[in-house]
Amino acid sequence: MKYTAKFCPNNCEKEIKQVKDKLGQLPDIEIVDDFCVLYCGQCLVQPFTLLNGKNIAADNAKDLLEKIHAYMEEAKAKC
Repeated sequence: MKYTAKFCPNNCEKEIKQVKDKLGQLPDIEIVDDFCVLYCGQCLVQPFTLLNGKNIAADNAKDLLEKIHAYMEEAKAKC
């Protein structure tokens, strides 16, 4: 399954860079920087991504990465 992870470049920049670096090592994911992902305000509060359109958020980069991996595993199981 192919995944697209959209990130707002203004969202928790240092934490998101860590997440994008780790995700960039995976074969089936495209990482996109999009200045407006239509979740205004969330950028200032917590790291998040839109993964195939689903808003996935966490309190920190480590938790976000875990949630992304969990979502991807769940999606694979459904296929």
